[in-house]
Amino acid sequence: MISLTFWLLLFLAASLFAAVVLSPRYLSYLELRNEYLSNQVQLVTLENQVEYLKQIAHSLEHDPEFRSEVARVDFDAVRPGEERIAVAPDLALDLPKWNPRRKIPVTSRAWYVPMLNVLSENQKIRSSILLTAGVIVVLSFTFLHESQSRQLETVTRSTKDFLSLFLSRYRISEEEPDED
Repeated sequence: MISLTFWLLLFLAASLFAAVVLSPRYLSYLELRNEYLSNQVQLVTLENQVEYLKQIAHSLEHDPEFRSEVARVDFDAVRPGEERIAVAPDLALDLPKWNPRRKIPVTSRAWYVPMLNVLSENQKIRSSILLTAGVIVVLSFTFLHESQSRQLETVTRSTKDFLSLFLSRYRISEEEPDED
């Protein structure tokens, strides 16, 4: 039992240390990954835009009806005897507006990113976690080895007895009190 407790406490101390040391690096990784994914989305958007503009250029070069229609829309020209029907702006023939500086949000932030921010930036919390890990290691090596098993049993038993005595005060006995 002592050996198991010793190793569990050492694992806890190593986990605390790793959380403090690795959190800034992992936060940087997440930011770079988000930027990479955003750039990928922007690249695909640009490729789609280029393909669309190539199709329009091809149609302008080879399709006279398309050219005349685009000219009429751009210059708001009407042929004699032609009737125009008003339509909603989103249904009208128009080139889409494109903003190359627009950033596209790729992913929502993970639930643990605020904790990573705190672990990366708050020196008081970082120091207290490292101090806690150090205390756990020192206490583990001091008290949790086989030569200290008798003393540890004595301390555990006395603590357990004290807690039982303290809590027995608040227990209700199962016997019914006599009514006078």
